[in-house]
Amino acid sequence: MEKVLFRFAKQWIAGSTLEDALKSAKIAYDNGRHAIVNKLGEYHTEQKPIDEAITEYNEIINSFRRWKIRGAISIKPTQLGQSISHKECLKNFEDIIKTATKSHVFVWIDMESSEHTDETLVMYYDLFSRYERIGIAMQANLKRTLNDVKDLIKHCAKIRLVKGAYKEDEEIAFTTKQDVDSNYEKIMRLLFETGNEFGIATHDATLINLAVKLAQENDVKFEFQFLKGVRDELKLKLVKQGFVVSDYIPYGTNWLPYSIRRLKERKRNILLLGNSFIQSHKV
Repeated sequence: MEKVLFRFAKQWIAGSTLEDALKSAKIAYDNGRHAIVNKLGEYHTEQKPIDEAITEYNEIINSFRRWKIRGAISIKPTQLGQSISHKECLKNFEDIIKTATKSHVFVWIDMESSEHTDETLVMYYDLFSRYERIGIAMQANLKRTLNDVKDLIKHCAKIRLVKGAYKEDEEIAFTTKQDVDSNYEKIMRLLFETGNEFGIATHDATLINLAVKLAQENDVKFEFQFLKGVRDELKLKLVKQGFVVSDYIPYGTNWLPYSIRRLKERKRNILLLGNSFIQSHKV
């Protein structure tokens, strides 16, 4: 069963190895897109997998130039020990960011479930006060996010706006597609009006069309971000229009829980990923 599922998941998962990820990143770059590479795995509570993640992210950074790729990396805090110690996680992030800075590689900090939001923001502000080329993902499904983004913009932070992939309590999160989309649009308008250097990370055609319109009205630096293998025809169209487009490229052996979460996130994701799978296998 896993083999069957992986055949489908390979549409948006590069594979199990770093070389698989770099091959996907190279394809994206050769087609005019940037790459954001993410090693799958989270909630590490033992030192060995944390050390392995640090080593591999440093290897990704050092591989971009060799592969002639313009890329970034994206890391989950619990991958670097946030579940054990904030201090240790901060140190581990700083070690990777120092390597990335030397190679001019951008680092995105992924946002996880709401129990980690405050700690992740504290860590981002700390790191961003010392290193410029780092950004943070913010989730439009959380009711707090609009105010968080307003504060981040005051600090000239670099923001990736996503809808949110974690199941949250309705007291703190919007639970319907209509409400999440409405909040996403509200935050996106704020970014175009007062932000700079941000990522619009959605596959939603309505929101993407609105972003194109807002880009024509506001002179800001931003990029569109898509999951690998999804909406490739739209990526090509946006690149031809002169927009910066990045592929988010996850890889690793922990592909199954990640894939299940992506499919549970929105019912529309099943249709979207299924359609992308069919399009890519047409003869």
